[in-house]
Amino acid sequence: MGADAFLRAILALGVVIAASRVSARALRSLGQPAVIGEVLSGILLGPSLLGLVSPAAESFLFPPDVQRILGVVAQAGVLLYMFLVGLEFDWTLVRGRGASLVAASQASIAVPFALGCALAVAIERSYAPTGVSRPVFVLFMGVAMAITAFPVLARILTDRQLTRTPLGVAALTCAAINDVMAWVLLAIVIGIAHAKPAGGIPGEFVIAFAVGAILPARSRFAQAVDRWLHGPVTILLLPAFFALTGLRTQIALVSSAADWLLCLAIVAVATAGKFGGTTLAGRAAGMSWRFAARLGALMNTRGLMELIVLTVGLEAGIINPRLFTMMVIMAIVTTAMTGPLLSLIPAGGEDREDREEGPHA
Repeated sequence: MGADAFLRAILALGVVIAASRVSARALRSLGQPAVIGEVLSGILLGPSLLGLVSPAAESFLFPPDVQRILGVVAQAGVLLYMFLVGLEFDWTLVRGRGASLVAASQASIAVPFALGCALAVAIERSYAPTGVSRPVFVLFMGVAMAITAFPVLARILTDRQLTRTPLGVAALTCAAINDVMAWVLLAIVIGIAHAKPAGGIPGEFVIAFAVGAILPARSRFAQAVDRWLHGPVTILLLPAFFALTGLRTQIALVSSAADWLLCLAIVAVATAGKFGGTTLAGRAAGMSWRFAARLGALMNTRGLMELIVLTVGLEAGIINPRLFTMMVIMAIVTTAMTGPLLSLIPAGGEDREDREEGPHA
């Protein structure tokens, strides 16, 4: 791998960063989180659009040598990002929040996990890669359905000035617990598969998250590290991950009516599991219907965390490129749904009650 590959990798990364910034700004103007635009920019630079319009341009920008360099950059970006996510995890949010949050957080994992496993059993013969055992495929699909994007959720709450409200505290607490459990489950599934993903062993992600979570969230050191790393990681390193995700996402693979019906089913199952499971569990634990439904809408956010899990599964050979593409579409759709769902479920008088008393059992 010579100097030419590094120069072309710098060029490719520059194109990726520029495209992601433009797309993120455009999607923000539509009320969507920046991650949606960043993911879409990666897809547009891959075979789904650029590869169709100008195959020569795609092959020039992203030849195998350049993709390998971008892979290293993406690996570093994701590891540092997981560390930053850990820094945002405030353990004080978990203490003293009552049975309602415990019920909601567990349901937000258990229900989509169970529905994802059931769907996997139904589609295994047609969509599981050859050589992958049924338990590994089924368990992975369950984990993939159970993900909530803690960082994207935090950004949505910040944009809507909900971070320090009872709803925001409840969502952050549930999402933090959800992410820890989901990563543990993923590590178990990969361990069962005896797989060594080329793009990064999940244990490294868990360790990066754990190291960040151990540090006091509001300490000067944690705040300083966040200031130093947040910009370089999100602006320079993560776009490489989105680009590689886009290069692996081939919309053309989802071509038949059966494929698109399955894609719709995946979105429906994912939404029913997260939104429905969280809402019903929250209500059963004593939350108002509106509060529980708004919490369910927030927990349905997936974003970057889902893409990391899907990439691990693709590189481990647990899912094939066609199913990977369907799951990426699901991640984008469910994340994009969060804002509109919150707007459709007005807070009203019940929110004033929740602001005063918070969710309670």
